[in-house]
Amino acid sequence: MTEYILQSGTHIARIAAIQQPDGTYEAQVFVRLTREPEIAETYIPAGICATEKEALKAAEQRANRALKEHEF
Repeated sequence: MTEYILQSGTHIARIAAIQQPDGTYEAQVFVRLTREPEIAETYIPAGICATEKEALKAAEQRANRALKEHEF
């Protein structure tokens, strides 16, 4: 599993690429306010991709949209 965090002002987006049993990768985004605990994260699925690199790119694009649009 690969993951990293993007931050925009008071909002955090945690991005992850999780390998699935069939070898594909699930792109995941978790967003929250910086002052909230991780348990308060909102999960946003970002798709299934063939490679980890593609999954991270899809998750980052979705995270940027979530941060811009304040999707929580």
